[in-house]
Amino acid sequence: MTLRTVSLCFSAALLAACSSAALAPTLPAGAGASAALGQPALEFANSPHFVYWTLFASCSYPQVQFARVPMKATSKDTSYYCSKGNGLHYTSGLRVDSSGRLWVLSFSKSGGTPSEVAVFKLPLKATSVQLYTFVLSGSNAADALAFDPSGNLWVSSPGNSSVLEYKGPFKKSGTLNPALTVGVPSGYSIYSLAFDKSGKLYASNSKSTGSNSIGVLKPPYTGNPYFLRGAPNPGGLVFDRHGNLYASANGSTPAVVRYNSNHLKSGDKPSIVDPTGIPASSYEAAFAFTSTGDLYAANCGNASSAGIDVWPLSRKKFGAKLKPSVLYTNADVQQAGCAWGIAIK
Repeated sequence: MTLRTVSLCFSAALLAACSSAALAPTLPAGAGASAALGQPALEFANSPHFVYWTLFASCSYPQVQFARVPMKATSKDTSYYCSKGNGLHYTSGLRVDSSGRLWVLSFSKSGGTPSEVAVFKLPLKATSVQLYTFVLSGSNAADALAFDPSGNLWVSSPGNSSVLEYKGPFKKSGTLNPALTVGVPSGYSIYSLAFDKSGKLYASNSKSTGSNSIGVLKPPYTGNPYFLRGAPNPGGLVFDRHGNLYASANGSTPAVVRYNSNHLKSGDKPSIVDPTGIPASSYEAAFAFTSTGDLYAANCGNASSAGIDVWPLSRKKFGAKLKPSVLYTNADVQQAGCAWGIAIK
């Protein structure tokens, strides 16, 4: 397989000088600093039963927690911890693949250079052992992942300012070598990844002040992206079943925004901005939908806001004044100050 490396530029002024200069990785919770800012794409399951989330924290914390869907503020959660067998440590991004397996990004024993991803059969149990573990060659402090329409794995790697594509089959543990490396220039921080049905890659720029908020790159991912605007410091990304893109805006007033399916062209701004009921210190790091259409978010703000936030979109229309119906947290999440990755199955 021929490996490709391309450069992803984030403004016209950078097109001529675009480079893959590395950005220093930001340590996750429990490592002396808050987690790197800035996760998922389509995540519909035929019969969702559990919501899973990570804390992006050391082995003194659970590596994955989960609870039954639909979630309540009083939901009982189950914790999955580090062990020599699973090798998990500082788990970040989560994703359920088309086969219904849970993928868990982890810094593992390498400290994130390279990062690893563990694949589990669902439903997860406190005693589960992963089916596979893949070492993600070329990655550094990977914090979000997504699958494109062909089933290829994509990972954001802020530690070396890149987005990496890995091709399957993913049927045997071992080292995966990137088929494509998309470089990110200094001054930009790509975090969450999502794909639309046509295969366009959407990537949130968590350092955006409102311009160049979400980069959009068309297949074969070798050209220059165009940008959606109007979402400062965006974190999580997710498409709903109608092709609308949800993102978090994390400026002075945190909000969830939606770019309608017909407002995804270069320079477009959010069709709806909804700050209602979101704690002031929130950082909505990742999103996932239930099969009924409710929107769940992992909130990695701080001890006062971290948890799982739920918008009841199966019952109510998304709008500028729709507040979450559930704000869930627990002692582990509060102490870590973060819920980072999220997935539902």
